[in-house]
Amino acid sequence: MAHQPPHRQTRFLDGDLVRGTYPQHELAERRCSYQAPLDMVTTDFSNLLFGKIAYLIPRSTSFECIFSSITTSPAIGFLSSGAIIKPMDKDDLKNIVIAVVSVLVVLLIAGALFLKGDSDVALLFAIIGVPIIVAVASAWYIKSVKQRRLEDPASRVKERELRGICTNMIQLRSRMHDIEGAHSITIAESITDIDSIERAIQNSGGHIDPDNGSVDCDQDAIKGVTLFAIRNIAHDLGRTEQQFIDRLYDAAIKYAENSRAKLGTLNNAGYDLGAYISELDSVTCPDKDIGDIVGYLDSMKAITEDALHGCVDDAKKLAAYHTGEVSADQVEDALQARDYGGAVTRLEEDITTLKTATKEEFRTYRATLISALDTAVGSVEDEKFKEFKEDVLGTSSPEKLVRLNEIGDAFTKRCQTIIDQMHYELSSTEDSIKEFIPPDYFWSASELAEKDYTLDASSVGDAAGLFAAMVSELRPALERNRESYKILNSYHRTVERQIQRKLAANDTVSGDDLKVGHPDKFLRLYDYYHPDASCTDGTLRLAEGAKVVENPLTIHVTDEDGNGIGGASVTLMRGVGISITLEHLTGADGSVTIENPGEGKYQLTVDAAQYRKHEGTAALPADNIDIILKRKGIEDYLCRGKAKSVKDNLHRYATDVLKELDRNGIVSSEFDMYINKDYRACLLYILAEEYPNLRFVSHSHTSKYPVLYDEEKMVARLIDAAKAMDKESYTISDFDIPLMEEEIRHLVEIASERGVHITVEQDDTA
Repeated sequence: MAHQPPHRQTRFLDGDLVRGTYPQHELAERRCSYQAPLDMVTTDFSNLLFGKIAYLIPRSTSFECIFSSITTSPAIGFLSSGAIIKPMDKDDLKNIVIAVVSVLVVLLIAGALFLKGDSDVALLFAIIGVPIIVAVASAWYIKSVKQRRLEDPASRVKERELRGICTNMIQLRSRMHDIEGAHSITIAESITDIDSIERAIQNSGGHIDPDNGSVDCDQDAIKGVTLFAIRNIAHDLGRTEQQFIDRLYDAAIKYAENSRAKLGTLNNAGYDLGAYISELDSVTCPDKDIGDIVGYLDSMKAITEDALHGCVDDAKKLAAYHTGEVSADQVEDALQARDYGGAVTRLEEDITTLKTATKEEFRTYRATLISALDTAVGSVEDEKFKEFKEDVLGTSSPEKLVRLNEIGDAFTKRCQTIIDQMHYELSSTEDSIKEFIPPDYFWSASELAEKDYTLDASSVGDAAGLFAAMVSELRPALERNRESYKILNSYHRTVERQIQRKLAANDTVSGDDLKVGHPDKFLRLYDYYHPDASCTDGTLRLAEGAKVVENPLTIHVTDEDGNGIGGASVTLMRGVGISITLEHLTGADGSVTIENPGEGKYQLTVDAAQYRKHEGTAALPADNIDIILKRKGIEDYLCRGKAKSVKDNLHRYATDVLKELDRNGIVSSEFDMYINKDYRACLLYILAEEYPNLRFVSHSHTSKYPVLYDEEKMVARLIDAAKAMDKESYTISDFDIPLMEEEIRHLVEIASERGVHITVEQDDTA
């Protein structure tokens, strides 16, 4: 017996093949469950194969010898042994199928030779070909089995889990690198743990390419590692990840505390960072999750960098008031490198230098701004000026020079806004006064409305001086305009009618009779606007023979051509307060003048025969009102004011009518419709307006009821009837169409236009 190489000691544990204590021969026995199916296949295959060979071998040949030589082949012996340790896979079945097909091909060729009469050649071909094919197939299969015997049944499971561990480790390391790159947070303990895990992976057969992150596995190395060891690596990786999260959380909290401390330092140094500090405090602490922690760090970073950039801008603004320089570039470089400590240090140095350099400028500008604000407050009472002054008095440190200049700019803009408002009010008030056409003695327009008022000054002191001068120029004219407009507006709205009533009662009015301020001005205005009255020595008198008419209202009623409509009824009715109803008729020229109609909002109604009634409103007092009346049409007579209501509900009312038209082509107002009987003709007329193929007919001397018919259907019926009768001429009674004679002839004209000529003669029998 040949010397056998030492067998690997193995054992089974929970279905996995791992290193153990069982020898190889015991392992083979434990694998017997895999042997039986393949033995059955090979046995059946041998029986089938050699049964066919026996059929082809002549009787004189010793079949036992042939069978003995074949079955003693090393290949067949191997197939029938217990050396196979795994069930057949797809490749095994494919190889067997190829072998069987090869044997069948040989047998078919041998059979063909036998049938042709060459039995010796056929027998020789079968005897030689079949064993060769079986031997080749067996050798092929033996090689495959030997290769598979070397495989570890658990290697695929171990490789899959090892690849998963590598993928998770790559992701964790990538997150660590991203956090380090974005926030300069390096956790050395976690890096050391990751490196240890990577070494363990390499010892277990795994390899991670540092360039592209791809994962490779060494099959030989994996065979020498237990699945338990690989799962221990996975456990270590999970623990490392959790420890990294805990450490990252602590680092994030410390990061936030440092950010608050840095901004507090700069705020105390003179930078205005109160809003940023409040924003930092408003960010809530994250949960112990990488995503939440990274989001928290991102928020802190964004707020901190915005604050530091703002400090750089403030330092640049402050440096603009002095020849000194700031370390803006160095601060930007520090921010790029996320060296917030270095940025804070340089910003502190800058603010200290600039505070010293701008100390004198600060004092000078502060005094100038306070003086300018005092000047403005003395000219105009404005809350904004008071707020500005409080802010200026609250600044006492040189680093606030930038803030002082911002207040100065805002002060100048506010001054310009106030001047613009005053100038606009003056211009608009003068335009309103001009509409009253006041007397020259009472009011005259100023020349200020066309003047340009722009604060063109290089300093807040000069701006305050110009502001005070403009206010002193605009204010008197504006106050005069306000008073004049108030008097004129009151006169035309109420006082004029008071004077008229008193003149109508007493023929004279004195200042004591008026319960208003400046009565003499109102009396003089009445004298100016009314030539039939005169004011002398504070008393207003009517001219001899003059008559007082309070707010005469002229209403002119015309038709659409502009012709006056005489005899039109005009009604003015007021329902609010004391009810008033005034009724008048227009004269031949269509006009009527109503004396003393009173004030308020009236309902105005104008009605005239053969014209549509006008209904509207009139706000009095008014000089005149023009009313245009439209002539009544057939719709007015049929619908009697309900046309709009019918049109709004046309779909509901017209459904039955349209169905009847579709059936018969004609419908009269006697048809039972979904509308009040009094408005059926109105509905038919409105339908004729809505649908171009419908025609409304209402001839009182020929038809008892209005009708509506479908022109297209009636023309088609007329043509069909004429063709059916085929006569040279027809009478109206020949056509069974329930329409008046005029309408029949109308249909004949339409048919003639379409090329169908129908001659209709007078019906003497009608």
